[in-house]
Amino acid sequence: MVSALGEMIGAVAVFVTLIYVAYQLKQTNEISRFNASKKITGSFDRLNQMTVCDSSLRTAMQKSVELTSEERDQVYAFVNMLCNTWLTIQVAYNNGLLDAGFLRLQNEMSISSWTDGRMSNHSRCRGLSNFLK
Repeated sequence: MVSALGEMIGAVAVFVTLIYVAYQLKQTNEISRFNASKKITGSFDRLNQMTVCDSSLRTAMQKSVELTSEERDQVYAFVNMLCNTWLTIQVAYNNGLLDAGFLRLQNEMSISSWTDGRMSNHSRCRGLSNFLK
């Protein structure tokens, strides 16, 4: 009788422990997802900061005539960083660190507006649009 009671208490303890471990795992996954989205958002913030703080890049992006070699290099570096950020988003999504909602939001907010012509006449990105042609 005592041994049966001990086994029952042990089984309950194992069950409670499994529930606790599952809860901790869920929290860890949520923290990982938050950190991934925070890092990606920070990458976009740095790109935006570049366009605000780097007057030569901003000038190249606003230019409506042919870019000089140096301006093309600057715009290329910017586009390269933007593509790297997008690659990071896709890899994080593929590995389950981002949900589909975050990916969809980034798609709606970012790269499509640079490449589908909506921004081609915007003074802030004429040079970038010329570069992407």
